[in-house]
Amino acid sequence: MKTKARILAGAAIAALVGITVFTSVESSASTPSSPAERAATAELNRDVMLKNAAADEQHRMLEAQYQQQQRQYEAQRQEYQDRLQSSQDERERR
Repeated sequence: MKTKARILAGAAIAALVGITVFTSVESSASTPSSPAERAATAELNRDVMLKNAAADEQHRMLEAQYQQQQRQYEAQRQEYQDRLQSSQDERERR
């Protein structure tokens, strides 16, 4: 008999806790935002959007700079290769 009472008491406590948690989650989820909260959220979203746009622009500028440096490097490398080849050609002619 004691075991049955303990099981029933445990089930009752579990049900009570479950109902309490469900009710608190449900009530907080259905609370509408105030106009001030919506305005603050909109302002935060605008700030994030502006910062993202600035970061994107900076990335584009850095990428363009990198590509320009790569082109300069490749031109210098090609010029070096051409001079090296020319020097080797002259040695072979002698």
